[in-house]
Amino acid sequence: MAGMIVVPPGGGEQHWQPQPANGWIEVLTAPRLAGAPDGFSAGLQELPPLGKIREHAHPAQTEIFWIVAGECLARLDGEVRRITAGTFMVAPPHVRHGFINDGAHPFRMMWMLIPAGLEEFFVAIGKPKAPGAPDPTPYPRPTETGAIELATVFETLDPPPEAPWDTTPITDPAVLEPLRRIAR
Repeated sequence: MAGMIVVPPGGGEQHWQPQPANGWIEVLTAPRLAGAPDGFSAGLQELPPLGKIREHAHPAQTEIFWIVAGECLARLDGEVRRITAGTFMVAPPHVRHGFINDGAHPFRMMWMLIPAGLEEFFVAIGKPKAPGAPDPTPYPRPTETGAIELATVFETLDPPPEAPWDTTPITDPAVLEPLRRIAR
């Protein structure tokens, strides 16, 4: 039996994320890490203002979220919602979900994926985040991101996500006004 895992603040494996997220992730546990349990991965993700996680779904994984800080617009199974710190969510396999930080402050959430695999995507598209090193964001998504998605834990969406829930970076916050008006 594995022992207790304790990851102090900032003690996980950290990676900067490309556009459209423009933030960072920290892997807190994953099966490939020494002493970690099998079956799930967990981490933190932070999006700066106008950063987003494009609408996506997972073919065989359940994703669990707890919002730690900030607020965002989310498209959850086709519905636009206002999500705030303290919110808990569960997205079963095949349920579409995406997030856009439309606020003035960073949006941070803890995620857990059962079974694991999301961390492999983040590491593959990210750049290592070292203490004191400059923030490289924004930088473009790697050209092979689609192949990395399909090789990890993402399914092909039909129909594909429409703007602003796609991979295009948001440069004009005014495009979010219609979403703010309909968010529940």
